[in-house]
Amino acid sequence: MKQIQIPLGMKDTLLEDCLKKEQLKQRIEKVFTSYGYTEIITPTIEFYQTYQQAFSQLDEQQLFKFIDQDGQILTLRMDMTVPIARVCASKLSNSQPPYRIRYCSDVFKVRQAFAGKSSQVTDCGVELIGLDSSMDLEVLSCAIDTMESLQVKGYQLEIGNSDYFKAACQHVGLNSDVQVQLAQLIDNKSMVELKEYLLDLQLNQEAFDFFMALPLLNGNQEILDQALQVSFTQELKDEILSLKELYQQLDTLGLSSHILFDLGKVPHLDYYTGIIFEGFVDGVGHSVLSGGRYDTLLASFGKDLPACGFSVKLDYLLDVVQVNHPKKIQVAYPQEKELEAFKIARQLRETENVVLVKDNEKKEIEVIR
Repeated sequence: MKQIQIPLGMKDTLLEDCLKKEQLKQRIEKVFTSYGYTEIITPTIEFYQTYQQAFSQLDEQQLFKFIDQDGQILTLRMDMTVPIARVCASKLSNSQPPYRIRYCSDVFKVRQAFAGKSSQVTDCGVELIGLDSSMDLEVLSCAIDTMESLQVKGYQLEIGNSDYFKAACQHVGLNSDVQVQLAQLIDNKSMVELKEYLLDLQLNQEAFDFFMALPLLNGNQEILDQALQVSFTQELKDEILSLKELYQQLDTLGLSSHILFDLGKVPHLDYYTGIIFEGFVDGVGHSVLSGGRYDTLLASFGKDLPACGFSVKLDYLLDVVQVNHPKKIQVAYPQEKELEAFKIARQLRETENVVLVKDNEKKEIEVIR
């Protein structure tokens, strides 16, 4: 028989994994609801122009693109943040912010065959739109409670700040192309290449030392003290002091035990505008939660509002979470009492999770628990 295949990067989710995803979704959405977030659902297909409008440096090779009957370029949504920004600027334009929005939807991004990631994943996330960085504490608290709800053995939430890197670049006058290249070297912790690149830039010693230190500034709250020592402007010091205050607030709330910092976390320079963070769990080699502040995105859609949010990739968690199987009850019956057995099963389903009916050779109906 000829094998029936599915497109590269896609996968079927079967049986046990479906149950895991559903239970993860329920746990996460329970947290989101407790914080006052309400659900919206957007189309799977967006105009390609919507993403062009959102990103100044859009990598179009990551999008699945196709043409509609009118010749318009369409794309499968690659995230949920951009569609939600579009909705806030249009459908919610007459509503008063803030908006607390949650979602759970599939997103699509073209992955290289060797990357080891699927092109289709389920994102569950929240967006807090219309409130400034003074509410970062709420978003981080929600992220930590979400990680806790996963019921995994160990997890960490790593926090960085994109403005810390940007402020240093602006102070020494680095253009956008240099910033992008420098950010990639720092994010990849490519120390040898980073040193060579910085030497070519001919920076002063304090700026050189700062950028060389960035990839190594990761760990517990003591890293922030080291960051203060290499911060060569008051603006840089203020960014670190704000992170120290944020940590103290989380500590007071009893939420600091899983917190780490990584000041070398500097991806998506045209997207994030403040804190950025990622959640990791034991047994998974990449982040399962990611988010941050993006105060300029909605302005590209004509509604200038600050925003912060995060999402969880459910598919990345399927190998490390335990599934809770519902209790099953069997109603066994002889063939001549089939209808009576079905009546009993219907009554049991009012109070039990799963009720199965099964014919057997016994003379009477038997309920097997």
